Amino acid sequence: MSSADDSKLSHEEVEALLEATREEEAPPERAEPARRVHSYDFQQPSRFNKAALEQLRKINDGLTESAGAHAARLLRTAVKTQLVSMEQMKWENFVEEAGDSVAGFVFELEPLGCKGLLTTGRAFAASCLDRMMGGTGEAGDETLEFTDLDVRTMAAFLRGFLAPLPELWQNIGEFQVRLGAFVQDLGSLDLYSPDEDLFQLCFLLQGSAGSGQVALSVPFQAVRSLPPQGDEDGEAAAAVVMSEEAVEAGLRESLRRTSVELSVVLGAADIKVADLVSVEPGDVIVLDRRIGAALDVRVNDRMKFRGYPGISQGKYAVKLVTEE
Repeated sequence: MSSADDSKLSHEEVEALLEATREEEAPPERAEPARRVHSYDFQQPSRFNKAALEQLRKINDGLTESAGAHAARLLRTAVKTQLVSMEQMKWENFVEEAGDSVAGFVFELEPLGCKGLLTTGRAFAASCLDRMMGGTGEAGDETLEFTDLDVRTMAAFLRGFLAPLPELWQNIGEFQVRLGAFVQDLGSLDLYSPDEDLFQLCFLLQGSAGSGQVALSVPFQAVRSLPPQGDEDGEAAAAVVMSEEAVEAGLRESLRRTSVELSVVLGAADIKVADLVSVEPGDVIVLDRRIGAALDVRVNDRMKFRGYPGISQGKYAVKLVTEE
């Protein structure tokens, strides 16, 4: 065997060397997870700042007043309406939070091509439906299955939150609002991508039909230009004045169309249950009101006037004489 052959490592020596090498090798480092990178346009921020939110609140004060008057007219009672929050959230977060406890309508701002969502709690919707259909508006049922009549009635109720938008939101362009499909399950609604950034106005309504919230949600990109963008204070002030004029015009129109229930109380009587059981048609019950005394006149079930009964155009009438 030559000297070259003598210098070669044997099979056993090669294996031993490889084993030693493996023992000395440092364990492989775990790769850091890839970082998610988001693009950001500093000239077009993805959120409203504090000043813009304050301008938005002033702009939407008109929506609060108009929607409240509209709701009071349909529910036949006083309704206190407040804009309680303005938020930005992802579509997937909204769906997760709302679950199946809300129902509402898709709407579109035409011809801007922007679709939004107007929702309210199912229990509050049931209470409002009961009130609008002549009931007392007692606690609603979250499991209510909405009929075609319910859907049409709710559409009339929620339109009050959309009707003022073309005038109040004129900064984003000229548009008309078209009410779209009724929605009972947000999870099945293919309206936005999961990470779509929404801007949401949330209103609290309180009245004899109970209390509940109505949420108006639109893509942030669609309303980015809604707050006045002028650099000078004068331009921003002019925008606020324009908004206040729109509010006043909306209130005048709402008051012009709002109706109230006026009732006249002839009198009252306290009778025992035993007597009530035995009464029959033809029996006479004496009331507490003396002949010739003024009657109570109520507006939306609240004492407002006094008056005397009479006849006008072949019907019973009342002549108002004093205001309470």
